[in-house]
Amino acid sequence: MSTSPYAFLEEKLRHGGNILLDGATGTELERRGVPMHGAAWTAEAVLSRPEVVLAVHGDYIDAGAEVITVNSFSLARHMLLSAGLEERFVELNEKAVRLALQARATKGRQVAVAGSIAPTTFCSDPSESFLGEEEALAAYRQQAAVLCRAGVDLLIVEMIGDILQGTLAVRAARETGLPVWLGYSCRRDRQGRLMLWDLQDSLADGVRAMAGLGGEAALIMHTEVADATVAFAELAAQWPGTLGVYAHSGVFVMPHWQFNDVISPRDYAAEAGRWLDMGARIIGGCCGIGPEHIRALGLMYRF
Repeated sequence: MSTSPYAFLEEKLRHGGNILLDGATGTELERRGVPMHGAAWTAEAVLSRPEVVLAVHGDYIDAGAEVITVNSFSLARHMLLSAGLEERFVELNEKAVRLALQARATKGRQVAVAGSIAPTTFCSDPSESFLGEEEALAAYRQQAAVLCRAGVDLLIVEMIGDILQGTLAVRAARETGLPVWLGYSCRRDRQGRLMLWDLQDSLADGVRAMAGLGGEAALIMHTEVADATVAFAELAAQWPGTLGVYAHSGVFVMPHWQFNDVISPRDYAAEAGRWLDMGARIIGGCCGIGPEHIRALGLMYRF
């Protein structure tokens, strides 16, 4: 009997192995010339350039990734409102999942497909995007349900940058019954303190606030490589389960990622060694980190 993709990951972790996650999807699409939407970033890519989305997923699989992430980060309803794409919500999410599943089938490898849910205004106008609490929870539930029905193996709540929206999104993801990974994003405030992305609460406060919701893993994501080690140490002090890191490199100026001074694959892999030594079991990359970075990780650490 064949093992399901997520059961394969669990089995590997039980036997002391580590998991290689993919790198960025959105910024890799931009690197390959896919136009970015001024209000919703990569939202239209699955319809306008599906062949490039498919190629990105395939290249990560070829690089050794054991988990590929659906291009659904920008497809939550609140991110589609100001872009005028709300009516295509189901179509966009379903298409995004199909492309990831197609890439896995084409490559014929044991790879888990993760649906991305983003409780953030990173890609749209905050004054127009976030809904009221009840409406937001309903929107996250709707996206989680669509991704689940379309066939993802797990859900990643990505870029948890504030306690309220993060809690709502994790609640919605957990209700599907699928495995859920929590991706916390941090940056420094003007005093140099490392905070959640909204700069209102510490990472420790955020993790404690969501502790009762559960989840199969917690990761530091969309956080500068230079800050990821400190952030990971704080996460590890609060989260008793499986841990991971997928950091970013570069700067975002809506709607474009600035690739100046992006860390080299070799240097990123060297940094990842510190996270593995500290107890990380899942390693990948976020914005600015591409297939060559993932390949370097796989070669250096033999995932």
